[in-house]
Amino acid sequence: MVAIACTGRRTVGVLFAISAIFMVGMFLISESFSRASWGYAQQVQEHWSNVLQHSDPTKIYNCADPYRRPGYLYIDSDDYKKTRWIPYTEDFLDAETPTAAEYPRPEGMDVSFNVTTVDEEFVESASTPRLWATEVLAEDSSRRKAVSTPTKDQTADDFVDVKDEGDLGWLWGRRVLLLGDSVDRYMIQFFCEEFGRKMHQPAPHTTATCEIPTFNLTLVHWHFAGSMTYRPDWWWMDDMKEISFEERFTNLWEPTLDTKVRGPTGQPDLLMWQSGLWDQRALWECAEARLPEDHPLGERERQLAWEEVRFVAARIRKFVGFLDDTFGPGVPTMFRAITMHNESDARDANLYELDRLSRAIGERAGHEMFEWARIITAFSMLYKDQTHAAKGPASWLWANMMLEYLARGAGAGDEDRAPYFGGWEACHQHLRGWGGR
Repeated sequence: MVAIACTGRRTVGVLFAISAIFMVGMFLISESFSRASWGYAQQVQEHWSNVLQHSDPTKIYNCADPYRRPGYLYIDSDDYKKTRWIPYTEDFLDAETPTAAEYPRPEGMDVSFNVTTVDEEFVESASTPRLWATEVLAEDSSRRKAVSTPTKDQTADDFVDVKDEGDLGWLWGRRVLLLGDSVDRYMIQFFCEEFGRKMHQPAPHTTATCEIPTFNLTLVHWHFAGSMTYRPDWWWMDDMKEISFEERFTNLWEPTLDTKVRGPTGQPDLLMWQSGLWDQRALWECAEARLPEDHPLGERERQLAWEEVRFVAARIRKFVGFLDDTFGPGVPTMFRAITMHNESDARDANLYELDRLSRAIGERAGHEMFEWARIITAFSMLYKDQTHAAKGPASWLWANMMLEYLARGAGAGDEDRAPYFGGWEACHQHLRGWGGR
């Protein structure tokens, strides 16, 4: 009996010890879990505080590119220089309901519509881009009046003393390089003409240059003839000897590199590229010249064949690498969305595919998107012919967009859109994705 009693007491003691150890262990685990939970809660709180900070109405636009948001292209039929993009941001989406849209219908009111200007509240919204071209053109006129040199003889040296006037000192010495087709060249030509200047082009489909001496501003076009690696016998342009971008750089583009493209910073301040119309035509011509007449690729109303996709992807990828090798990192670079034709149908299906392909490659390279062509798609009344946008609303929109991106790269612009205009890198990480189909 004594032995049994002793054994029982030992058992109770062991159970008590185990219980104590268990309680201590649970306490330590609970304490550790509480610390982890508290740490996680703090991280969540910091995350949402950051989100709420960016949702502050005064900073709601922080890194949004207004030209990449859905919006409305306002065109004044009497004055194309009032053309502007009105993005559909919270200012618009949360706007008061117009009386005509109320339900039930107000007694005695019939619904009808008229042509009006955009409400002032949306024009003056912080999310609506400035009419940079209007400001720059007005300052150009002011600066030209400040010097006595005849227009045809003016150089940037004549305007050094007034380069900071009009709060546009940031524009002094900027260089813009466009690698693309004649659509880009026409935009440079029309921009130049707005300032009473002439674009210089040594020969068709080579290079073109526009110089605005009042701002020491230079725009350069390098004609990019697409993805072909050589000049095939079926090429349809008799006056084009060099086709591949490698040959065009060596023989046509490189001579302008140091004299026109590299400005005071040693690099272009904005670089835009695209190749769509030339690849579209080349793929058509190649199939028609090399394949039987009844071959599916002989049709022009078709999508890209997979082998064509692989070919163009490899060439565009190499072209993007060429840009990196030539200019290095840090140059604000954009893929310019491909323009569709004035009368666009199934023939442009492969243009959309070429656009998507280039966007994907550009996105991977960290390039941003210049969506001008998407904004004017289907606005056939803004074209001068089947292929090219005309001088007017389309070219004025292009000028405003180009100047806005220059201002962003220069760290100049509206403070109420901070940090968007805080230099290219301030928002680049949020804008390098193409975000569409």
